[in-house]
Amino acid sequence: MVMSRYRIGLRRLTGGFVVVLGVLAVSCGGGDSQAGPRSTALADVIVTPSPGAPTALPRRTPEPTPAPTPTPLQVCAPNPDPAPSKILQVQEPHADQQVKIPFHVRGWGSNIGKDDRGVALGIVDSRQTVVQVLNLPPQPNTYRLPPSDLERNDNTRPFAADVVIGGITGPTPYCLWVYQETTPEGRPRGVIQVPILVVP
Repeated sequence: MVMSRYRIGLRRLTGGFVVVLGVLAVSCGGGDSQAGPRSTALADVIVTPSPGAPTALPRRTPEPTPAPTPTPLQVCAPNPDPAPSKILQVQEPHADQQVKIPFHVRGWGSNIGKDDRGVALGIVDSRQTVVQVLNLPPQPNTYRLPPSDLERNDNTRPFAADVVIGGITGPTPYCLWVYQETTPEGRPRGVIQVPILVVP
């Protein structure tokens, strides 16, 4: 009984094996004797290499945008009589500087100590209207050094003042006129002009 079952199982296994071989023979081209000649050439094999690490493309670094060049303030009219720098100098504020009220004005004059003359400070707006004029007396020069390019003598003195302008509600340009004397008609002589922007 065991032997007969073994034979039946072996027949089934053998029959299945023959079917599998037949399928393989047909798929490989050996099933039909009338088919064309068998190709013995090897099939081309295309090997695609696996992609490696991506190569970083060079990037062009954007150049920084240059800061805009500040436009000089166009508030000062042509200087009627410029003062030589060896005679009169304004050290503060600088031209085109933004200042807050009150702002400090200081400088040196090579001869302003004679008879305590000092200097005059005129504040002129953009319409060339004189807003105010201040008389700045000379100050003591003890322990103070004048600029190296200023002509020095016994009357060389500094001047300084804190300036207040009323009615400022926003940034307003002004032209400072610093001078030592005026003509008989009242026109300033030996003038230094400093354009500034005054903010409240």
